[in-house]
Amino acid sequence: MIEHILFAFSAAIVTISTNIDNLVILFGLIMVMETRRAVFGFAAAQMIILSLSLVIASGLDHSRFLNWVGYLGIIPLSLGLYGIWQQRMGSDGRQLPDTGAITSVVALFLTLSIDTLAAMTPLFADSTPAFRLTALIGAGCALATLIAIASWGAPRAQVLGPRFARLDRIAPFIMVAVGLYILVNSPTDVL
Repeated sequence: MIEHILFAFSAAIVTISTNIDNLVILFGLIMVMETRRAVFGFAAAQMIILSLSLVIASGLDHSRFLNWVGYLGIIPLSLGLYGIWQQRMGSDGRQLPDTGAITSVVALFLTLSIDTLAAMTPLFADSTPAFRLTALIGAGCALATLIAIASWGAPRAQVLGPRFARLDRIAPFIMVAVGLYILVNSPTDVL
């Protein structure tokens, strides 16, 4: 039981850390468009990303590539190292859209959530179905928390946005940790 709780907590940490940047963007969107539309777009995109991660991970179970699943840890590891390198170079290429349609908000968050996809897919793939459900519950709770923070923080977005933006600096380090965890705790650890 404790393993499931810790695994759900790990999935929640990964989900939150890869979505801190999305939360900052969400605060920015809330300042320029209706809160409901922005929050719904964020939630829809995250559900699509988690579903896609789960489908990809489940598909790997039924393929002959199961022994290679551990090497998927290279993806979050690489993205994390790239994020650390970008922080060292001082660059940040994220910009707010100027349209208000929900589909554009969903599209925006889908493109910004590639790091979540890259971190959650190997995490799902490297676990049993029971632990996948646990991770999905942990990630769902994390997303519900982020949505609650965004909804609560909507009137305070101008003050809270820059504070959350500073937290985004830890996301690449968590991506590196997830990548290393997947590489070590998988079929690759026997090599």
